[in-house]
Amino acid sequence: MPDVQMTIQVDKDRNAVALEIAPVGQSPQRFLLSLDELDKLIGTLGDARSRLFEGQPIPDFEGAGVTISTSANTKWYIEAHPPAGALLAFYHLKFGPVGFTLPSDQIATITKFLTERFILQPTQSPGSH
Repeated sequence: MPDVQMTIQVDKDRNAVALEIAPVGQSPQRFLLSLDELDKLIGTLGDARSRLFEGQPIPDFEGAGVTISTSANTKWYIEAHPPAGALLAFYHLKFGPVGFTLPSDQIATITKFLTERFILQPTQSPGSH
């Protein structure tokens, strides 16, 4: 595959994004995309990425070198499907609505972890002793 130059720029009115793609040394092709069109493109690229990733091991998040795209203060949704597990979905600012499913054994592990870290921890006293 040839090297490609790409630029992405949000319009001043924030109603569209301009995407320019060009093989090195050639004139760029310019595409204007609305938010809905950009969401479709991101989804299609995600589908393509998942196909490229098929058969490869999932990275170890405890190891070095894994970059995680976080989204804070977002809306989230959880839906239980006992006894199989649950769906956890949230709005990611970079990717839009995303979610994942967890089997019941992983839910138990997460619940135990959060309980030990947040509920069972002693609270700080406002006064000194």
